[in-house]
Amino acid sequence: MVEEFIKIDAEVIKQNLIDLKQLVFEVTDDCNLKCKYCGYGEFYQGYDKRERNKFPLEKAMLLLDYLVELWNEHIGDSFNQPFTLSFYGGEPLMNMEFIKGIVDYIENLENAGKKIHFSLTTNAMLLKRHMEYLVEKEFRLLISLDGDEKGHSYRVDLNGQNSHKRVMNNVTHLQEKHPEYFKKNVYFNTVLHNNNSVEGAFNYIQTHFGKDTTISPLNNTGIYPENLDSFWKTYQNINDSMKLAKDQSQLESKMFIKSPRTKQLALYFYENSGNIFNSYNDLLANQKKMITTPTGTCTPFAKKIFVSVNGKILPCENVDHKYAYGQIHWDRIDWDFQLIADKFNRLVFKYFKQCSNCSINMSCTQCILQLDDLDKKFTKCINYKSHREQEKYKEIQLGYLQEHPELYRKILSEAAINY
Repeated sequence: MVEEFIKIDAEVIKQNLIDLKQLVFEVTDDCNLKCKYCGYGEFYQGYDKRERNKFPLEKAMLLLDYLVELWNEHIGDSFNQPFTLSFYGGEPLMNMEFIKGIVDYIENLENAGKKIHFSLTTNAMLLKRHMEYLVEKEFRLLISLDGDEKGHSYRVDLNGQNSHKRVMNNVTHLQEKHPEYFKKNVYFNTVLHNNNSVEGAFNYIQTHFGKDTTISPLNNTGIYPENLDSFWKTYQNINDSMKLAKDQSQLESKMFIKSPRTKQLALYFYENSGNIFNSYNDLLANQKKMITTPTGTCTPFAKKIFVSVNGKILPCENVDHKYAYGQIHWDRIDWDFQLIADKFNRLVFKYFKQCSNCSINMSCTQCILQLDDLDKKFTKCINYKSHREQEKYKEIQLGYLQEHPELYRKILSEAAINY
């Protein structure tokens, strides 16, 4: 397998930007909630100090102009590809001036070269105030809701009061006033912790809004050592929570691909079927000549660009800010594609020997930028699997499939697997 790993160069970075699928702006680092488990909160390190900053519209326009010019230079490669422009926080609705400015700027471009959609992640505290604008512009909304009042109890305002009632009132108002929009464009995310459960949160959101929710366990990397005890008291394992359900099989059936066991089975199909294609072009390409790098780390900007409120250019919102690939200044974008490629190669090839001997090295999903010991001289990938471990993993997945043979056809026909 060793010879199949290839280092990337500046052309790969450029092509990723031509094919860019998503650009995410951290609209503000200010927030009207103070959630205990927030990724920018008391548990975690690896991000710039929160100073209630707002992203300047001029810097965003600088990046958008660069991308639009690049897309138009390569119009044959990128024309009318779907592209999502996303707004993140903090709480992005606290900087609506920026959001409206960007939308207006995009809508007045003569030719962006892409089919552009807008999306926004929100705690819904200001949803009623800005609802009509979001509906008019057909924003896709991801709403954070942890279930009932107890389940939502870590999502408190700046006075320490549970935000549940206000959030529920706002979301219910949106559903009642714009039911078709709600059905088509509203999604939910639930953070799992010690005050809620998979069953409780999933059923609560289904009952009140007729929607599934994605269950997200707390991120267990990048934690301050002194906060580890408090973190593990707050943490709840998603599989353990599933086992506590009154009827685990029924819950798994309702959740389908959002169930961790079914998702693992889908991932096994993805890794091992040899019959996965992302587009018609993949049917024509010689797979043996495709670029394959150690680890499952995305090549820079292959999936998205995330721009922090301070202008740091990152591959996504889950990466330590010290691994920024560039910086947006008032008058220029400071990035060098070859230096980005060199930095990426240096980091991922630290795991070259481990990857070469790993049984899942051609289907790995581990992002090394989310490993705590990446800066250390000697590192160990937490996702490494020996051939014996992989055989055990295979046995578990096929055993689950034998118990639920209906999942094979259902996964292949209904599930889109994105990693």
